[in-house]
Amino acid sequence: MKSLDTVGIISKITPMTEKENNRRSIYEITDSMYRFWYSFIPGARAAIEMDRGEIFYKSYVKDKLHSFMGKVFEDMCRYYTLSQGLDGKLNCLIANVGSWWGPGHDHIPTDIDVVGIDDANKKAVLGECKFKNEVIDKEVYEALMDRRGLIDKRYEEVEFLLFSLTGFSKWIKENVDTGRVRLVTLEELYE
Repeated sequence: MKSLDTVGIISKITPMTEKENNRRSIYEITDSMYRFWYSFIPGARAAIEMDRGEIFYKSYVKDKLHSFMGKVFEDMCRYYTLSQGLDGKLNCLIANVGSWWGPGHDHIPTDIDVVGIDDANKKAVLGECKFKNEVIDKEVYEALMDRRGLIDKRYEEVEFLLFSLTGFSKWIKENVDTGRVRLVTLEELYE
């Protein structure tokens, strides 16, 4: 495992604000090419060897590809958050970004897609990523706001980020406090 971690194929992931040796740590395949390979190719090996990979792609992979890309989108959002934080474009200096998972306010397991930490000033930003072919609406905003206070209480949550593949509803644009909640589209991730 250590060798795979060293070359960047897998990583030990710990919820942000937790110690690295925490029992909630998990290992995940971080290299997208390996993740794709192990998600799709083993079940298609015979079809590919018979030069029928296209049939397998159309019947199995094509419908799952959008879902597979959701994780890639989350990685892009975390990188964007780190970049913005280091450039001073957030409400605090973010020097570490990851995700968080654990019990929610109702003790039901929950997660936060993006957690950026400013350890020096004990501040944090929280973000939700949606890689869907529909605009983000009130429910996603409310779900993010419901996650306030879940990370370590030492950190003051100073900004919230909503990342969307396809944009934001009229309700979001009219009702969200843009001084505290930043709306980020796919196009902005590439700027």
